[in-house]
Amino acid sequence: MTLDQQIKEVIEAATQQLSGQLRERLQSLAGEVGQAATAERVSAVRELRMAAEAEIAKRSQEAVAATHAEHSRRLEEAVAAARNEGARRIEEAIAATRAEHARKLEDGVAAARAELTRDRETTLMSLRAEQGRRVDEAVAAARAEHAKLVEETTRNHQAAIEALRAEAARTLAQSVARARSEGEERVAQAVGAARDDAARTLAAVRDEATRSQAEAEERLAQSVAAAHHEAAQLAERSLVDARAMERQAELAQVERIADGLRRLDAGRSLTDVLDVLIDASSKEAPRVAVLVVRGQKLFGWRVLGFGPEIDPRRIEVSVAESGLVGRAMRAAAAVATGDAKAGESNATPFGPLPADCAGLAMPVRVGGEIVAVMYADDAGVSQREVPSAWPEVVEILARHAARCLEVLTVARVAQPSHPAPEPPQAPRYAPQARSHQAGASADDEDAARRYAKLLVSEIKLYHESAVNQGRRDRNLLDRLRSEIERARRLYDERVPAAIRSKTDYFGQELVRTLANGDAALLGSA
Repeated sequence: MTLDQQIKEVIEAATQQLSGQLRERLQSLAGEVGQAATAERVSAVRELRMAAEAEIAKRSQEAVAATHAEHSRRLEEAVAAARNEGARRIEEAIAATRAEHARKLEDGVAAARAELTRDRETTLMSLRAEQGRRVDEAVAAARAEHAKLVEETTRNHQAAIEALRAEAARTLAQSVARARSEGEERVAQAVGAARDDAARTLAAVRDEATRSQAEAEERLAQSVAAAHHEAAQLAERSLVDARAMERQAELAQVERIADGLRRLDAGRSLTDVLDVLIDASSKEAPRVAVLVVRGQKLFGWRVLGFGPEIDPRRIEVSVAESGLVGRAMRAAAAVATGDAKAGESNATPFGPLPADCAGLAMPVRVGGEIVAVMYADDAGVSQREVPSAWPEVVEILARHAARCLEVLTVARVAQPSHPAPEPPQAPRYAPQARSHQAGASADDEDAARRYAKLLVSEIKLYHESAVNQGRRDRNLLDRLRSEIERARRLYDERVPAAIRSKTDYFGQELVRTLANGDAALLGSA
């Protein structure tokens, strides 16, 4: 149906609808007019009919125009919707067609590839089979040709070899015959010449051997005489050198002993003497030690030559359990390990002594009382001199040290007029009053200095544990107050006031010896 036909149908439908409405209105008006007056009503009806017709025509035109406009709008909307729908369907159809075409194309390509692969494989297989067949044929032909060539070559070679063998046999027979004749002739000539040369060489060798033997015997005699002479000279020089070395060793040992004795004589306190004793003894024996006697116990003073595991500050042993040292104290004399009788122990405060080592213990006596024990052994030495003089030298040094200590003890004066009371459990060898001889000013000062050193050193010796604790706690004065005050009184009583007012040697010695040079360790006064 065309657009004009649709418009006509719309207009006709609108006209019919309006006509029906008008008829119904006219019928209604006619009824109303029939019930009214006759003439006027007829006129009015006529006028109304005309007005109605005009109104109907006007409304029909307006309705037609409105219908035409509405139809045009709807038509445009329908056309636009149809176009959009058509475009959408066309695009969908195109997309579907493209997808289908792509799928069919891919399927076709895959099928073509598969077909091509199958064709290629089939072709390759056929080509391979054909090539293998041709290769087999060529190989068979080559093998047959090679077999023919080998067979022919073998025949030719065998014939050539037979010919060469025959020629070589003939040539060899001829060469052997010639060589044999020539060789026999040359051998005969060589044998004759060799015999002549050998005879001449043998005579010359005999003459040369005779001369060489005579010369060798003469040189041997000269060498033996020179060797005897050189050996005699060497033995004489070795003996002289050995005697010289022995003399030097003896002189060196004597010099060491003399030096040790001089240093012991120069000692001004128990500390000085014991320090010199152990230093001088360490030059003679590999291991030396000094033990101080306090009651029935021995305490370590100093050790030299022992390992780091031996700490003299930790040595504390009873006399009864000290073995070799206890035997020396009971005998009040030097005792060596070789002097042990059956049942006697050679044990030491430093552990067991090996059986092949020698040890010596020598008590140091002052006024008949043992104040210390000198111990020495040769443990730890790989090569030992036998016999060795170190035990005798150590004994000499210990005896001289005892004499020096006795001299220092004799130098003490009697107890002061107002002696300080002895502290409980005072050591057996405590400081006592010393005499101080007046003299020149320099001598007095030197004597005061030595006296202060002696007093303070003995405090350190007999109160070593308290000294160590005081250094650690920095309160030496508080811990050793009674001993320091007693030593101070002895110092003040025996040292002139003029010297004490000039220099406080006692205070200086307290700082140097007790506090190791640190005055802060003394603590409060």
